[in-house]
Amino acid sequence: MQRKAFIFSSLIVILWMTSSFYVASPDCNTLRVGQFHSYTKKGDHIQITRIDGIQQDVNMSTKDTTYWKIDWLGNCRFAAAYLSGAGPKTETEKRLYENTILYFDIKEIADDYYVGTTTVKAPNGNSVFTDTTWLIQKKN
Repeated sequence: MQRKAFIFSSLIVILWMTSSFYVASPDCNTLRVGQFHSYTKKGDHIQITRIDGIQQDVNMSTKDTTYWKIDWLGNCRFAAAYLSGAGPKTETEKRLYENTILYFDIKEIADDYYVGTTTVKAPNGNSVFTDTTWLIQKKN
């Protein structure tokens, strides 16, 4: 009887330990279509509209607009490829934009925002950063 109690107790401890290390992946289906908001370090408000595999980014201060092709690679992972718009000022810059892919991994979804990691894969090198995208526009 003691052996059964020991095995049962051990199983409970193992289940508790493994469940505390498991973090469920968020459900990102609600982020595939909609309007979102990002803010640059300079304070510019970027309004993001995602519809049917296309994303439009509008800088609300300058009205510069950029279009991206979106490919969902998983529940919370998508790639963005430059289509047209603001950004490149020269033909060389335009080629760089066209040969760069942005990979977004959404890590956390809260009531008013989501947090993700962006990996920029470019011919001149890669970079990674984490940022917050807002589901509602921040009030001034």
